[in-house]
Amino acid sequence: MAVVTIHALPDGPLLLDAVRAQRIAKVAEMASRLVETGAFVDRDDSIMVLVSFGYSPFEVHALVDDAMQIAREHVVAMEMSDV
Repeated sequence: MAVVTIHALPDGPLLLDAVRAQRIAKVAEMASRLVETGAFVDRDDSIMVLVSFGYSPFEVHALVDDAMQIAREHVVAMEMSDV
């Protein structure tokens, strides 16, 4: 009779951490582009600017709202620190 040992496979959060880190970095990069161009107020302008910087349309449509939010938060923080 053979003894069978079951080992857990690495899945779930272990593999998703890298994907999350890539997404966070991409959103931060997009947000900085929006801040430098000032195109974080209007969604259509944000989409046009990000596509013009070479981001794929899929990436832009998936991440534009998060990038706009981060850009707004950055601008508000900068304005509050100037006061």
